[in-house]
Amino acid sequence: MAPAHGFDYWRESICAAFDPMSPELAVDQRSSFCGDITAWNIGEACLMKIHASGHVTGRSPQDIAHGSHDYVFLYRQMAAAWFDLGDGTSFVTHPGTVVIGHADRVFSTGATAGHEFRHCVLKLPRRLFEPMLPHSDDIVTTVISGGRGIGALLASYFDAFIDHAPDLHPDEARMALHSLASLSASAYGRLAPDYDLRDALLRARLQQATQVIERCVDPSALSPAFVARHLGISVRALHRLFEPTGLSFSHRVQLHRLDLARRRLVSRLCREQTVLQIALDCGFSSLATFYRAFSEAYGTSPAAYRAGSHVPFAPDVARNEKDDGAER
Repeated sequence: MAPAHGFDYWRESICAAFDPMSPELAVDQRSSFCGDITAWNIGEACLMKIHASGHVTGRSPQDIAHGSHDYVFLYRQMAAAWFDLGDGTSFVTHPGTVVIGHADRVFSTGATAGHEFRHCVLKLPRRLFEPMLPHSDDIVTTVISGGRGIGALLASYFDAFIDHAPDLHPDEARMALHSLASLSASAYGRLAPDYDLRDALLRARLQQATQVIERCVDPSALSPAFVARHLGISVRALHRLFEPTGLSFSHRVQLHRLDLARRRLVSRLCREQTVLQIALDCGFSSLATFYRAFSEAYGTSPAAYRAGSHVPFAPDVARNEKDDGAER
């Protein structure tokens, strides 16, 4: 479409994907506007990723009158932005923060000077919050820091949800949304005294542990003590996190190492590495141990898997494997 019409299409797309909103941008700036929206309906909830040039958007009284009711918005801020609540209250959010607010409250927001508009917005049914917050119909728009405590748990769990939401089974999505609502209600600071937060905390801690495992640059360092230290919990508490999953901590680490090795075996970036080098780099103590685990997991040997991918073997693979006594 012509650049002059891009912003008008953006306004229509926001409302179609999410709910009535009022994006605004000066006419003389619209020709250079660009933006990207990705949206998913997840049961009664809706998740939207936004990345756009700087502009102002928000909910006016007219938007609220014509839009959905009884919803709570969760914003995951990925760039600095300002908020104006229309009652004299304003604040600036920074990357890493979460903002919670009721959909039926007027607000406007925009990227701070020189920045782009980057955030994810999750629209949650207010009924999820009814057993958690004594006054769930009057949630004041609030900034939640993602730096520590319950705010950090919420931020990391929200990030994981954003990454995996499109692929979640409906039952998994329902539990994840309930946990997000529970963590948000707790971080909001007005949790009902009789509400049990333990399940949500366990799920969030488990997700944090999984992220530590998946993001560790040295898989050989993934000991229980290493992960527990990153989470600020005891080794015993770490093992308890994994008990409800049916997988022990050690098994979860092994699956990660196997998947990492599998991907490296077929990567052209690793084609000069021997199978032994890949096994050791991924945290296996020996080639024989790696062969047994890989064959059990994938039904074929690492060498056969690599050969089937048409990635050339490094010249000393056969020698290393023969010396270690493993079958090809």
